[in-house]
Amino acid sequence: MSPSRSPPSFLLPYLEKYPIQAGALLTTIYDLTLSVGWTDTRISELGGWVVLIGHKNKADPLRAVVPLPIHTTSLKPSSLKAIFSALKSTSLADVPGPFEKLAPTMDDLKAQIVQDQHPAKDIEVSTQPQDSTDDQSMPTEDADQDDEAKIDLDKETIYTSIVTPDSTVVYYKISKGIKKPSDIPDE
Repeated sequence: MSPSRSPPSFLLPYLEKYPIQAGALLTTIYDLTLSVGWTDTRISELGGWVVLIGHKNKADPLRAVVPLPIHTTSLKPSSLKAIFSALKSTSLADVPGPFEKLAPTMDDLKAQIVQDQHPAKDIEVSTQPQDSTDDQSMPTEDADQDDEAKIDLDKETIYTSIVTPDSTVVYYKISKGIKKPSDIPDE
């Protein structure tokens, strides 16, 4: 990221409201969305903290990440309890919708390449009338609602992203209660 680049406008209220988390929030958003490949990424507030909510794979539940700078002493057990309590009472309807993509995904780029290589096919396909049997293969609002209904929110685990001054990000998984390692799925 170049020093002169300003943060996306949807982040500004969160960066101002949570100055302790501001740098870590920005770095974590770029890391999760651009490097790790998170989708459906959302920003929310839980227990007095700003959190990112999203997932890497559509089949995974949405997960909450609390961005923190490395030298903070602000996240105390009482804060974790407040975050878990807020997460427990949060339904998917309470979570804001995903924010705009910061850059195209690999799938977006692949689709663009295919479209650029075969523009005539796209024109032919788009101008042909469709019969009723093709309706099943076309995405609809109902299909989008079904995808949204399948999304689950992981309420038993939160992650912290610890950001160092050199922009290294390390993630820690914090589970509610005591869990055996075999009870915690690998990701």
